[in-house]
Amino acid sequence: MIHRNEQNIADTWKLEDIFPDHEAWETALHQEIELSARMKTYSGRLSDGNALREYLEMAEQLSDLINDTYGYANLYADQDAANPEGQKMVGKAMAAAVQVSTEQSFFDVQIMEIAEEDFSDLLKKRSLRPYHRYLTEIRRLKPHTLSEKEEALLSAGQEAMNASAQTFNILNNTNMYFPDAADKEGKAHAVNSASYIQLLEQQDETLRKNAFNSLYGTYRKLGNTYASLLDGQMKQLKYNAQVRHYNTALAASLDQVNVPVSVYMNLIEAVHEDIGILHKYMKVRKKELGKEQLHMWDLYVPMVDEVDIQVPFEKAKEDCLASVQVYGSDYASIYGSGLNSRWIDIYPNEGKQSGAYSSGMRVHPYVLLNHTGTLDSEFTLAHEMGHAMHSYLSNKNQRPLDREYPIFVAEVASTCNEALLMSYLRQHTDDPKLQAYYINYFLEQYRTTLYRQTMFAEFELHCAKLCANHETLTVERLNQIYHDLNVFYYGEDMIVDPGIDYEWARIPHFYYDFYVYQYATGFSAAMALSDKILHGTQEDVDHYLQFLSAGCTQSPIDLLKLAGVDMSDPGPIHAALKQFDQLIDAFVEVRKQ
Repeated sequence: MIHRNEQNIADTWKLEDIFPDHEAWETALHQEIELSARMKTYSGRLSDGNALREYLEMAEQLSDLINDTYGYANLYADQDAANPEGQKMVGKAMAAAVQVSTEQSFFDVQIMEIAEEDFSDLLKKRSLRPYHRYLTEIRRLKPHTLSEKEEALLSAGQEAMNASAQTFNILNNTNMYFPDAADKEGKAHAVNSASYIQLLEQQDETLRKNAFNSLYGTYRKLGNTYASLLDGQMKQLKYNAQVRHYNTALAASLDQVNVPVSVYMNLIEAVHEDIGILHKYMKVRKKELGKEQLHMWDLYVPMVDEVDIQVPFEKAKEDCLASVQVYGSDYASIYGSGLNSRWIDIYPNEGKQSGAYSSGMRVHPYVLLNHTGTLDSEFTLAHEMGHAMHSYLSNKNQRPLDREYPIFVAEVASTCNEALLMSYLRQHTDDPKLQAYYINYFLEQYRTTLYRQTMFAEFELHCAKLCANHETLTVERLNQIYHDLNVFYYGEDMIVDPGIDYEWARIPHFYYDFYVYQYATGFSAAMALSDKILHGTQEDVDHYLQFLSAGCTQSPIDLLKLAGVDMSDPGPIHAALKQFDQLIDAFVEVRKQ
């Protein structure tokens, strides 16, 4: 693998758009600290309308500074983990952010303490009109906000409270080494977090099985350690819920983003009701692979092995840009500019952060890829640019305190653009084998995003309930829960091999505080919205673009209603699962050709 300094500069992101050099970054970091100190002097004066407006104007400046300094440091570090300067910058940016958070912890508390009549009068002031949503959202959490001293203590303790997550990341990303996996010819293949799924996609079953056993055999050896880390994570969620007067950790997590607990439970219930569709898919997979027994290491191998698709980055850019023309010329123009203006760090290099993400920076989004020329890499580009455009439009159209769209809707724009790309690719081929390959790819999106993420959400709920009942999360208990879930989700045609019982140990999202359900709900919403965009009216497209531009100006549920879908009802989930069923039938039909 090449070193960072061997990358073509045109294939890397342009961090100079944020700061021309590190000296400018240091200056901004000092400005952040100085501004926070100045804002702290407004403590005790927030009931005065003029003082409150001045504070909020500075809060907007502070938001921009944190976005720039913390974001820049992380982007710089993710280019090459071997460069100690990047890690040092991240540490400084994190320390500054924690200091600022602690110093400003008085604000929410003092807004809560303003008498209802006085608060109502403040909201009527013209000068505070731009901050109406921001202030009312703070007051929404009044029953769960502590005293000023207590909030300061909680804020200062966040680093310690995140110890389980930090230890998990270090252990999982730097200290896990797996034996090589031999293929049927005896050739050894390296197994790591980046290569594992690629190995499971190979037609060689010997290689798939050995890779599976290599990975989970290693996690088995550290099962007790990972169980202890997850137990610690659940205990800190329980503690935070208790001190903030919530009945459950789930309720505490969802209330922070203003999502009803019923949405979480509706998802699990809807998937349970339609679990037979996943079982149907397993029967088709088993038949297509010609297997008497379907094992867990057979889940990722394509059912169509006659197609070898190579997608160079230039081709991926062309397809993705063509697929979003349906949004109109304004969206497409910005999208095209982003593809060609070094928003994207394209190829892997030694020490570069693995995977992919989009960072919604203030100047413009930054997208990290590790493009390898596969179909999956092409869809990753579509996915991350969907995020990027959501951030771009929200940042462009909203004030700093209203820009950051809720996590609950974060996966909608990305997944919707994947659906548009799939539609475009299927429309531009008459080859039955290629059609089947594309459908196979999207069937896997349904399995891994809607069903699998819901299974993760159900597992996380089980863990939280055990913790709430004062039970320790032992490796034996976690394995049993995870095993039983796999049996239920995949049905009688799947052999639930013992190694998969340890999969929970390698999932970083279990340290994200009830995050995973949003992949499934976001996927369901995206399927409904992409259908409207492709087959609806111009009004449907306009509503969707309004959603992308709305930031956090409404609750997550209301934002999606603005786009044209109601996620407070399980209907969109059932509709997405129906589309999955129809895709299975379409795959079977095209394979007959």
